Amino acid sequence: MTVYLLSKIGDPIFAVTMGIAASLSRIRREQIEKTPEKASEIGYGTVVQLGQRRLQRWWNGDFKDL
Repeated sequence: MTVYLLSKIGDPIFAVTMGIAASLSRIRREQIEKTPEKASEIGYGTVVQLGQRRLQRWWNGDFKDL
């Protein structure tokens, strides 16, 4: 018998949500480390745009400098 943390549907949704949150946090941290003088200007909107560009480049097969 399989034991689920939340439910059969809730567990995958929870996992995807946690993965996205971790990715956004990592990208934001990288951007702040790269440009500390602009740390206050780097919001999650900027991070989401950067993440979308990275995902699009990955989808197109451009794996350099991700």
